[in-house]
Amino acid sequence: MKKDAYHILLIEDDPDMHHAIRAMLPVREFELTSCSTGPAGLEAMRRDPPDLVLLDIMLATPSEGFHLCYQIKASESLCHVPIVMISAIGKRIGMDYAAELGSEYVPADAFLEKPFDARALLGAIRKLLPLRTP
Repeated sequence: MKKDAYHILLIEDDPDMHHAIRAMLPVREFELTSCSTGPAGLEAMRRDPPDLVLLDIMLATPSEGFHLCYQIKASESLCHVPIVMISAIGKRIGMDYAAELGSEYVPADAFLEKPFDARALLGAIRKLLPLRTP
């Protein structure tokens, strides 16, 4: 792990999206690790908590991302980690769906609708991570 780079964990089941996000993140500023399932992502977070999580809403099931977001935000050791939800279903639909699941589903810190570009991704990430001085 690079000492001066932010550690971002991507939890996404689409390999093409893994490659696209990796290409959008400047390697000097961000180090990306990735998992394709919620359980693998949670285990990776427990081993080495990231600075930020990019989390797809729809993984193995349509609500797996919301369940994982809840587990992270309910964990005393992980609740401080910012979460950016990414999904093709759209923010309004995603938030409506979270509300249908129940009030215990804590919303993520930010939401990006697929497809998004590097500018939108970096903007969302940089709003949630503290500035580092050189």
